[in-house]
Amino acid sequence: MKRLLFMSVIIVLLISCTTVSAAPAVFVNGIRLSTDARLINDRIYVPLRAVSESMGATVNWSDENYAAYIESAADDNSVINAIKTAGESVVAIVGNYKPEYMSQQALSYNESYAHGAGVIIKNNGLILTNAHVVENLENITVILANGESYGAALQCIDTKSDLATVKINKLGLKPITFGTMDSVVTGSTVIAIGTPISLSMMNSASKGIVSGKNVNIGEHYSFTQSDVAINGGNSGGALINLKGELVGINSSKFAGIGIEGMSFSIPVDTVNYVLSQFEKNGKVLRPVTNITFSESWEAKIGLPTAKGLTVKSSTNSQIKSGDMVTKINGINVHSITDYNEAVKLSKNNEVVFTVSRDGTDTNIVITPEWK
Repeated sequence: MKRLLFMSVIIVLLISCTTVSAAPAVFVNGIRLSTDARLINDRIYVPLRAVSESMGATVNWSDENYAAYIESAADDNSVINAIKTAGESVVAIVGNYKPEYMSQQALSYNESYAHGAGVIIKNNGLILTNAHVVENLENITVILANGESYGAALQCIDTKSDLATVKINKLGLKPITFGTMDSVVTGSTVIAIGTPISLSMMNSASKGIVSGKNVNIGEHYSFTQSDVAINGGNSGGALINLKGELVGINSSKFAGIGIEGMSFSIPVDTVNYVLSQFEKNGKVLRPVTNITFSESWEAKIGLPTAKGLTVKSSTNSQIKSGDMVTKINGINVHSITDYNEAVKLSKNNEVVFTVSRDGTDTNIVITPEWK
């Protein structure tokens, strides 16, 4: 009897506290929301995503954490704080060209040195940069944000990912905080910090938005595209989010008549993969499969396609010329870049090929030499 009474009291309370009127109109910055609103007890209730996104914020839902994450649009304070958080961890790198790599242009302008940027990743003086910044240099010098300079030694280098590490003899440095690719979505604000054009512009910053993720520009791995201003000397510098977290290493840009706002950064996922290989092996190990591929016509010009990679030649007895490889390690592949990205997820030194032959798909496990 008591249980029934308790339930009835709850029902009465709910009914008495939820007086609902007709849907009101809601305007954000003068624009009416198309999503219906509800007026309950003089309070207006609207979907969280509708208001947030109309104000330039992004809303992401996590089933795993059962939580909504709102990232507000960039304002001056958030950008300033992000640069302040990460700026101390960004350095300039300068060195002399090795004589054999002095270009004709450098000789004509009497420029015997080059410079770029880097990011402190360990407090013991380990610094990450682009491979193309340091691979042809000697007498490498790192200049910290406070102006102090130190001689640096090349530690590890991988030209295919365009990443390298150098080391200075300095303790107590502030390493940058690594972000995740979950915070990188098309339209989200990102900031580049580096040393464009001249050392006098050391640790200058430029702001923009993410234009695309997993962009294939014909390199070994995919890139994050943005419209952040990237110029000579920004290479190796940090691409950060509004929390001041590293989400990429600035690497290259497209330049030319009629081309603007196309900059490319190495995603933090690739950075983490390469750094783990550096730490474990001193270099990035890759599988030697003795298999060559050709891309479909659609993949070559960047069209979406369901076609895989066609085997051009193979000395592996399990995979034959003419086979079509549709997946690597369970991941769909349509381009050489897709293949290289999927290989990163190999386990136990095995690469799992899904091969289509005579209308039948077969999983073939290969254990190649890694070197």
